[in-house]
Amino acid sequence: MLGMVAAHVGNDGTFSGPDGAWEWLWVSHGFPSALFAVLAGVSMSLMVTARGRIPWADVSRERLRATRIRIAVRAGILVVLGYALTALDTPVVVILANLGVMFVLALPLLRAPMWVLGTLGGVCIALGGWVARELALALPEVPVVGLLWSEHYPAIAWMGYICAGLIVGRLSMWSLRTVWILLATGVGALIVAYRLQALGVWEGLDPSGPWLTTEHHSYSPIEMLGNVGVAFGVIAACLVLVYPGHGVLGKVARTVLWPVTAVGAMALSAYVAHLLVIALVGSEMVWAPSNTALVALWLGLLVGCGLWRWFLGAGPLERVLTRLSSDAAERWA
Repeated sequence: MLGMVAAHVGNDGTFSGPDGAWEWLWVSHGFPSALFAVLAGVSMSLMVTARGRIPWADVSRERLRATRIRIAVRAGILVVLGYALTALDTPVVVILANLGVMFVLALPLLRAPMWVLGTLGGVCIALGGWVARELALALPEVPVVGLLWSEHYPAIAWMGYICAGLIVGRLSMWSLRTVWILLATGVGALIVAYRLQALGVWEGLDPSGPWLTTEHHSYSPIEMLGNVGVAFGVIAACLVLVYPGHGVLGKVARTVLWPVTAVGAMALSAYVAHLLVIALVGSEMVWAPSNTALVALWLGLLVGCGLWRWFLGAGPLERVLTRLSSDAAERWA
């Protein structure tokens, strides 16, 4: 979430030149939004298993049906909210409606075998960007359905991230074995991605072409595979930081990271809040970025979310999602 905010309002020198720019903010382009989608897949798997408390083998048909209803309702809310935020006419491309479409596509995959998720995710990463571009050229813009092949965050391609997250969500989050698996897989994905690019250049292919480019949000196989690798590495690092086996150190880490944890737990509310700030301040906040404004927005989110979660618990929009989706599941499951 903090990375996505930096991508929108941080000054990395792209628009305003080197004066006052933080060049390291290049990491905020592409990686955070991909991680956002991977974590959405993780969350869906954790919803099925009650955050890992129910073994996969013991998940009943009734629970699976109820979870699908909860996710479907959330998907509908995200689509509506996404279009509403887009209507604010900020320079930010809002991801929420696209994410809602991905939620719907994920419904039949919640209980799919791991090999199916891996295969489907691989196909989406390898071919999704190309398919989306071809469909965009051949088909007219269609509300909601068109988000499958939209120019930004095409669901056809981004389901690769969702599938990756669904797989991660089935792993034991408190196992060091999971940490090593994620770390090894993440590093392996990065090596394979950039090795493939090197081989393509060696063979005389254009490194800026649609198959080999590492340009952020290009949705090339190289870029998306690299994003998955980074996402797995970040998740592994976070699990290490709060690993219960660290004893006192783990408790200290969880205490120190409380504001960051709060932003993560209130990601939807934080996302909407930062878009409202941009809408109120004006488009210059994006087109003429200032890292002073970025730090102020970061601090506002950290303090605001931290205090809200400490005194009130779940975020305001998270409460709405939980209430509406849970009521629907109780009524229709």
